[in-house]
Amino acid sequence: MLMGRSSQADAWSYELAGAFAGLYAERQDGLLPLGTLDAVQLGDVGIYDVRGTTQIVRRTSRTVRTGTVELLKICLIERGGALVEQGRRRVPLEVGDFALYDLRRPYQLTMRGAFRCAVMTFPRQALGLPDSALEAMMERPFITGSGVGQVFASCLRSTLDQREELSDGSPVRLREAAVALLAATLGSGAGLPAGHANLALRERVLDHVRVHLPDPHLSPAAVAVALHMSPRSLHRLFEDSGETFGGTVRKLRLEAVRRDLTDPLLAGRSIAAVAARWGITDQPWLSRAFRAEYGVTPSGLRRRMTGS
Repeated sequence: MLMGRSSQADAWSYELAGAFAGLYAERQDGLLPLGTLDAVQLGDVGIYDVRGTTQIVRRTSRTVRTGTVELLKICLIERGGALVEQGRRRVPLEVGDFALYDLRRPYQLTMRGAFRCAVMTFPRQALGLPDSALEAMMERPFITGSGVGQVFASCLRSTLDQREELSDGSPVRLREAAVALLAATLGSGAGLPAGHANLALRERVLDHVRVHLPDPHLSPAAVAVALHMSPRSLHRLFEDSGETFGGTVRKLRLEAVRRDLTDPLLAGRSIAAVAARWGITDQPWLSRAFRAEYGVTPSGLRRRMTGS
């Protein structure tokens, strides 16, 4: 039996709330909010294909108070247009633009016309950026019409279009690719206020670090030489954000180890081999640091994943 439009709107609101932590839709210009949603989960990263009619979607203060969600979100417009509002920020989006916003705070999206967007949710620590940098990035849209932004947009769309064909081991690697491409797009400087030019340089440093994580001798001096800058300038990039170079490398290595330990294709690889792959040779240190970061030891996580 076909549902009436009112029932369709109720079903859409229910689906939206379930997918996006209490997000709900309401009328815009007197029109019932209707839509469809498809999703693919890449570990702790979600990618969504959202289509609908003119509407307003909100995450309210009341919803936020029911439970903190430590996620960030981007909305990339593929058809139609949108206005993202969070706090005092108002970020208009046209086709090919995306905005970054924070699920810890209320927000509203006003969707214009028949729209389609690719949405990505991810842990706020996944980018390895301090809150001050993330706040700056939420000020305005990012453009994906060329360069690394276009590669990122293509990654989202291809992942959604091929979601039924993904093999068991694909999500872990696709998650890594999607986050890396997003970080590169954000770090490219497109759309950032002029006062935050150092963010692009910091992202260049992080790109170099990610590539060289397997090197146990990775050091500030080596990175500074490779990027033609002084060690002091390198340290200042992190100090200005309230972090350190060593602490950032530690987080990136632990995250890489965690990804490998949750990858079913690497279940036969020893924890020592996984750690060595990311430049960690001190097993007692790994166990302590991993537990401090994730609340479980590497061996405990592996047992949890394998059920043994």
